[in-house]
Amino acid sequence: MSRPPFRMFGIFAGVLAGTIAAFLFRGPMRDRAPQKDGGSNVITVEVDDSDTSKALEPDPGRRSTIKELVAGARKEEGWLKEFELTERSGRQVKSEDLRGEPYIACFFFSTCPGTCTRQSNRMQLLQNKYKGKPIRFVSISVDPDIDTPEVLQAYADKFQADKERWLFLTGPLDYIIKVGTEKFFLGGVEKRGHPDRFCLVNAEGDLVGSYVWLDQTEFDLLIEHANELLK
Repeated sequence: MSRPPFRMFGIFAGVLAGTIAAFLFRGPMRDRAPQKDGGSNVITVEVDDSDTSKALEPDPGRRSTIKELVAGARKEEGWLKEFELTERSGRQVKSEDLRGEPYIACFFFSTCPGTCTRQSNRMQLLQNKYKGKPIRFVSISVDPDIDTPEVLQAYADKFQADKERWLFLTGPLDYIIKVGTEKFFLGGVEKRGHPDRFCLVNAEGDLVGSYVWLDQTEFDLLIEHANELLK
């Protein structure tokens, strides 16, 4: 599978240990379904998240790093700054449509054998916590061949997803990968594969934080930072 070009800040985890890119993408990479390739099973292995931050300055929610990346992306010609995908209702949703309120985004797929169900449970928890608050939630499928709007509708119903507050999006796979890497600065977004991260976007449409939701400390930090945006 071809990957979108990474032209700034060396955005590939592992390019140089201890660089900004390695720090940004540090964290578990999960939920890639086993795929057959020439008769052999290939399974993504989790990235070790134990020691890479020891020599680096603390950066809660990757906020300082992301701020630099967003500023650099604005100057990069051809870099994806906005996106448009299909919602489970069938309507087209542009990232510009989400402006005016912050939102929390993640990547998943409906037949995920790993942590996607737990991830969606966490998103449902956030939806319930912020009921009546001006914040939205966005789940983007990395398996568009299976996750048609009809499938996403059935999946969303399992989690009592508010059709106005919690959006489920799909589109061409190559484009979704580009959205993940260039809009949300995530590594590991690919067909039936994604990192276990929640991305926090402010009301102006800029990414401002990235959190490993499996880590309770980081999940609590996400809530803290989301609350800051709602003040």
